[in-house]
Parts: sequence; C-alpha cells; structure tokens
Amino acid sequence: MDQNASVVEPAFTLLFSVRLKGVFKGFGTLPPGVAPLPPGESQAYTTGLAEFERRLLGKTFLEARRITRWPLGRIALEGLADEAPAHADVYLLSHKSGVALWEVWLPAPSQSFDAARWITWLDPEGEDGLIVRLWRFLGSVNHEITGKATWSGLYLPLILLRLRQQPLAAFIDQNGPDLVRLLLLDRSQRALKPGVVAEELSRDYCARQGGMTLLSRRSGLDLHDQEGAAGDVPPAGLPPKSALPFLVTLELLLLEHAVLQHLYDRLSRHMPKSVEELIMLKQEVIDGLEEYYGAITNATRFSDAVTADGERLLGVEDIYDAVMERLEAVSFAITTRSQRHMTLLQFWLTIVFGASEIGFIAASISTWYYRTGLGAVLAWTIGAALLSGLILVMFLRGKVE
Repeated sequence: MDQNASVVEPAFTLLFSVRLKGVFKGFGTLPPGVAPLPPGESQAYTTGLAEFERRLLGKTFLEARRITRWPLGRIALEGLADEAPAHADVYLLSHKSGVALWEVWLPAPSQSFDAARWITWLDPEGEDGLIVRLWRFLGSVNHEITGKATWSGLYLPLILLRLRQQPLAAFIDQNGPDLVRLLLLDRSQRALKPGVVAEELSRDYCARQGGMTLLSRRSGLDLHDQEGAAGDVPPAGLPPKSALPFLVTLELLLLEHAVLQHLYDRLSRHMPKSVEELIMLKQEVIDGLEEYYGAITNATRFSDAVTADGERLLGVEDIYDAVMERLEAVSFAITTRSQRHMTLLQFWLTIVFGASEIGFIAASISTWYYRTGLGAVLAWTIGAALLSGLILVMFLRGKVE
C-alpha cells in the first residue's frame, strides 16, 4: 500500500472556557514567552471569523457586542516531535456576561495519519504534552484575568484534517476505526466494536461532497479531501474557510454552557432578600439566556444540526434545565414573599384601623361621664385603642404565621 496515501495536513483549534474576574478591556503587557501575532495573520483570522459570524448570527446580534475576540499572541512550542505544531496563536473570546473562551490555533506540518500521536498531543492530562506546555505560558495571564491558573469550564479540541492525495471515501474505509478513536480521544489500545464505529461515522453533519464533520463529548473533527476543500487553501498559518462554520458553532455552544453554568452557580449561591432584587435577578437570567433562546438568526442546515446535537452532547440541555428549575424556585420565592408582604400589610392595617375605631367609640362613651374632662377623655381613647390593638395582635398573629 502506498505510504503517502494517508498523508494529511492536520491543524487543531483548542477551546477552553473560563470565568473572568470583571469587565475585560484588553490585554496589557504580554507575558514572558508570548510574542505579538503577525499583524496580517491576526487581522485575516479575525476578519474571516467576523464575516462568518455576521452571516450566522445576524447584524443586530453583532451590533449588541455580546461577543468580542481579543488577540493575545503567539507561543513557541519546543521539545515536541518534528511533526508537532511549532507555535500556538492565542485569542480570547469574551462574552458580556463575564464568561470567555481561550481559542488556540495550532497548525501542524503535513504528516502521516496517526490517531495515537494526536490523541497524546490533545490529552489534557498528559504530563508533558501539548496542553501542559501551552498552559505553562497561558497560566499567568489566565490567573490575572480569571483568578485561576488554568481553565475552569469545558475543554474541547477541534481537529481539522485536509487530504491532498486521497479521496475521502477511500480514507474512511482505510482509517475509520482510528478516526473514531481520535474523535473520542480514546487512549485505550483495545479496538472499538464495528457497530460503534459505524454509528459515530454515520453522524456526519457535512452536506458537501468530499467532506465529513463529526462531534462527540470529547472533540470535534472536520475532514475534507481535495474535492470537499476545492478553492479552500488558506494563506500559511490560517484555518481553512470550510472549518469556520463548525468552529463558530462550537464556540457558541461552549459560551452557552459557560453562561448557563454561571447563572446556575449564582442562583444556587445567592438568594436575594428583597422582592426588587429577586425581580432584577430574574431579568438578568433572562438576558443571559439570549444565545440559548435564538442568537442564531440566520441558521443553516449545518448549524441547526450541530447545535441540536451539541447541546445534548456537551451538556447544555442539562444545565439549561437545571437553570430553569432554579429560576422557577426564584419565581416561587417572589410570589411567596409578595403574598407574605400583602398579608402583613393587611394585618397591620387591620390592627391600626380596628384599634382606632374602638378608640373613637371609647371616646364617644367617655364624653357621657366627662363632659369637661378632656384629659380623661383622651386617656379613655388612648387606653381603649392600645388595649384593643393588643388584643387584635394576639388574636391575628397566629393566623398570619
């Protein structure tokens, strides 16, 4: 078999979700080991993503500036194999709610298809792997903006493979089980069952000839041959345009999850003491769910399918249900507290008006005996009002409680 038949051009985009300490306004001085991004590449990268986001999310959503992409810099990666990425281009995707994604773009040289090698690179628990080396540099700046030395939410790698010498169908026939192992980031050496392999490969979201897009809980995989990526050869160091729909959709899914997790944590940790605070919190939750309720205004067949399955695979549906349950508890608390306030108001109004009325009756009776004794009349009035008020308090308090 021709050894060059399985040569691919790999690249990786790593997504790490974090929670910012406050309003993010940009990076300051670059940390040691991080160099400025080449201006041309950085601008082309952000422009390409912004153009696609405008088509996918709509002009109105983008003008609200809920999401902003900030370039950080380039990190040189040394000490790995010759086939490994030589550098990582790092961006921060911040959301106005205070959550963010680290977006790390890692182009690699052409090499033979080797799922085991790439699984090792992408393993976040590898003692001296790609992730560990990357976070030796990212840790300091992440601690500065989040208060933690590492990511605090989900980690999801997007694996991009481009075939230049082999049709997609032949490549899948030859490497299908290893593709699924790569998709699942399966470090085990035991073979997967054919049914599992067939099931995962059948969940292909790409509608174009020569292309395959797969998603699991562990990673996303975007694979194209020359037919599927025709006219899609990007400038050096930049991702192919055919990968942008998948990348943007995954970013939205991870931001959805991060926003929902933040809202859940807040609803679980803090229950406001006043009705006004409860109403403000409920409004904040509703505002935070804007992406979930339909940020994708010009959705495509591809993004619809990926979003629907991605919300299930990445746990967005589960955390959404948990948030809505907490929100119902807040609504119940609002209703209960309002009813209690109304009951207490009625209680004290009953005391005040009941006592006053009895006081006036006592005053009218006392004038029969004390026609000129104003002090005695006032004493009767005040005494009767206080006594009747005390009796009403003792009688009604038990009913209110």
